[in-house]
Amino acid sequence: MLVLLLGFYGFAFLMAANKPNYFLMFYLLASTKFLGFLDPATFIVGGIEVGYFGLNLVALFGIFFKKNWVELPKNSIVIILLILGMLAYGIMRPILNDYSSAKQALIASKDAWFYVIFIYIIVYYDNINVASLIKWVKGVSIYFTICYCLFFVLPAIIPPVYYKGTHIRTFFPTYISLAIFLYLIELKMSKEKSLKIYGIIAFLFLGLIFATHSALTVMTLFFAVLYLFVFDENLQFKREMVFKLMGVATFAISMALIFINGLFDAIVNEVNAVVYSEDLALQTRDLYNKFRWDAINKEKYFGYGYIHQSAKLMAQYKLGASNAFMERFTVIDSGYVDLLLKYGYLGTGIMLFTLCRYFMFGFFKKYKNHITLAMSFYLVQYLFINYTWSVYTFSHGIIPGAIAFYIIIMYQDYKIEDDKMETI
Repeated sequence: MLVLLLGFYGFAFLMAANKPNYFLMFYLLASTKFLGFLDPATFIVGGIEVGYFGLNLVALFGIFFKKNWVELPKNSIVIILLILGMLAYGIMRPILNDYSSAKQALIASKDAWFYVIFIYIIVYYDNINVASLIKWVKGVSIYFTICYCLFFVLPAIIPPVYYKGTHIRTFFPTYISLAIFLYLIELKMSKEKSLKIYGIIAFLFLGLIFATHSALTVMTLFFAVLYLFVFDENLQFKREMVFKLMGVATFAISMALIFINGLFDAIVNEVNAVVYSEDLALQTRDLYNKFRWDAINKEKYFGYGYIHQSAKLMAQYKLGASNAFMERFTVIDSGYVDLLLKYGYLGTGIMLFTLCRYFMFGFFKKYKNHITLAMSFYLVQYLFINYTWSVYTFSHGIIPGAIAFYIIIMYQDYKIEDDKMETI
């Protein structure tokens, strides 16, 4: 196993230092657990998972081998400083406040290190083939959707890492959402509407539905509709289209309530369950997160940094169950809770404001074109998805987010009337 791990690191480092475009593709492939056939998380040394952590360190060290250094893309320095500051703060705060040991803080920081891919693509932005990157995202998303569909007819051939017996879990459905927006760009920029592209988009939405991340599916659909219909070919906001869409939605909902028996009562019961805290999922989440909110209230402004489950700080909290969700601060299904625990209200505010400031360049007149607008729509949905799925603190949101951000910085200077604007 150790020989295989060293070979994995060595091969990755050679590419990171010499072939950044190939390294990025290798990194992205690793993020999918090599299409479901090999999980780098199985590389364990001393009881610690080191596969992805080491790969992120390789990406960090790889930037120092950049040849022919050029000026970094504009508007990127702040992102780099934010990421470095976030990592330094998260590791040092628990050490300085005697919440945990240095080793524990470093281990607990492993998920945050995925942000290093932002730094790598910024430094090597002129060495990465954006067309190949986009094709890869589209291809892997179609592959994921095929896997979801095959689960219902031929589960025996599902890649072993993805197959969970009663369900399938690919890494990650957020790639499917990103691919949908990339295909929408083709529709928006092409003179003739392609039935093939419409079919692919519908197929990818089917994959999102089968992935059972409802927040991601709903937000992708909502922002895809806005991007496709509310902005015309000249990127002008069509106010009348908003009213038309609202009218169509109202009509469709009305027909559904009339012709689907029991739908109205089911909706009322569901709303009441949420309003009066009777919903089982919400009750469970509140139960799991109670000790986290207690901790947040004690360090509401600055948070705790990266806290390992074995840190002595955790001994202060009497966790009343052996459930894995209640053994640590880190939580994947309550993104804002996770952020507040790590960085507090102040740090979370700085992080979200800075990221959103650059993620939303596609809405700014100076940088707006069909490509940047689509990527900003993709990234703005993170604000809503993060309520139920931690897209700002785990790889399933960080890595696709880095790709979308990279596409924005690559196309931010293009104008819709520019003849050099490429169909991607």
